[in-house]
Amino acid sequence: MGIFSKTAMLEFLHAIRIIRLERILEFQHAVPAKVVPAPVITPFRIDLQLFAAEDEGRTQPASERRRREEREKGNVPKSPEVASAIVLLAGIVLMYLMGEYFFMRSYYLLRKYFFGIRSANVISSEAISELLNNALVDITQLLLPLMGITVVAAIVGNVVQTGFLFAPRALAFNFGRIRPNFKKVLPNRQTLFSLGKSLVKVAAIAWVSYFVIEKDFFKILMLGNMGLEESVALITYTAFKIFIVVGILLLAISVGDYFFQRYEYEEALKMTPSESKREMKEQDGDPSLQARRRQMARDQIKKSKMLAEVPKADVIITNPTHFAVALEYKPNKHRAPVVIAKGVDDFALRIIRVAKANDIATVEDRPMARTLYDEVEIGQEVPAKFYTALSVIFTKLESFRKAFRNAS
Repeated sequence: MGIFSKTAMLEFLHAIRIIRLERILEFQHAVPAKVVPAPVITPFRIDLQLFAAEDEGRTQPASERRRREEREKGNVPKSPEVASAIVLLAGIVLMYLMGEYFFMRSYYLLRKYFFGIRSANVISSEAISELLNNALVDITQLLLPLMGITVVAAIVGNVVQTGFLFAPRALAFNFGRIRPNFKKVLPNRQTLFSLGKSLVKVAAIAWVSYFVIEKDFFKILMLGNMGLEESVALITYTAFKIFIVVGILLLAISVGDYFFQRYEYEEALKMTPSESKREMKEQDGDPSLQARRRQMARDQIKKSKMLAEVPKADVIITNPTHFAVALEYKPNKHRAPVVIAKGVDDFALRIIRVAKANDIATVEDRPMARTLYDEVEIGQEVPAKFYTALSVIFTKLESFRKAFRNAS
């Protein structure tokens, strides 16, 4: 009985386990499993337009209007190297010409203040303040010629490149000046040229210094056997030769840099075809408006010529105020009357006024005036359908003229 009970219990547990597995499988089939979407990985993108060339697509030369606007902004082609080289040369030449003055003046100031401090009996704040003020005045007087020549040289160095230019707009705050320019990250023509220019300057200074010192090398070795004045003179002259040759070389380099900057300036000012067309449209106006203005100018010239022909007319056919047609008829010249002038509204009134000023008869015939204006162009003969009416008009005019001549 015990064994049976144990076997029955195991079968019962096994059956329960099978039932639980079946219920689990039924639940999984009834309720779909929640699908977790895979994370979307967005690739990191870099806007390559930030590194695009500034002159991409710019093929049209800059207009005078664009050049004028850029000049008003202070954007002109210039090289800072030119002003720096001129300032260096001017300072070196001044030091060479006034070297003795600077040396003796400096020696005098050193003796004055060092010995003055040593011989002073009482040192107070007032005495130190006065001493500093006097020293500032003396040093300013000493350096005033050098400062003056450098300022003049700097002005000349800029004027020879840009001319006399005063651009207040260049002093205004511009956020674009502090905005990062990613186009300068990659090497371009400007950065490569600046690198080459710097290397050339370093090489030129090193070569000149070596060449000059090598020429005076044995003299420099003998400085220990020379007096103070001779030693200072030798060192000063050697330094002067180095600086003057370096200044000349830097000036030559700056001239090449100026032409390169001018080339870059012209390239930067170039416009795309669309910009060029838009500027021409803004400057000269819409092409349709230009055509309209040209047409108005041609009409004005045509009207002036017609007014000049009105005194030759024999009769003016009017509406009476809206239309006016001037007719000329010379039997030995014309087969029929010819329209030499016509107008509507204001111009019609001008034709009538000119006719009255020249004692030309005006005849009011509204249908004929309107029809002649619409159908007959300047210089053409009137159609045959108007012969009868016009013959009556010209016959009356001729009779009036004969009567007037007989009366006079």
